[in-house]
Amino acid sequence: MKAHSSLAGRVGVSGDEIEKLIALDKKDFDRREWLALKYARDWACLDGAEPAGDYMDDFRAEYGGRERKYILKLMRTMRFANLCNNTFRGRAWREELEGACDIGGGK
Repeated sequence: MKAHSSLAGRVGVSGDEIEKLIALDKKDFDRREWLALKYARDWACLDGAEPAGDYMDDFRAEYGGRERKYILKLMRTMRFANLCNNTFRGRAWREELEGACDIGGGK
């Protein structure tokens, strides 16, 4: 989470706001915002599968079909960007990684 928190700080998210997002306590957000954040977190934890919590009926009632599609589009875009970044930052052939593959012909 360190990289994500660092990026959030660079774009203006305060440390207090980051802590609130981590805790995701209902009292810290308005109902509609909390539902969207809860959905996004559960979706991410389920590796892109549709969440099935008690709040889902409320989420569907609060957000129309078009809004839900937009939220899903944003989450998929964020996940894609994260996976791409992980691919290039965590590549197995980086010399500084212990146990990395030796594709440089040996040392």
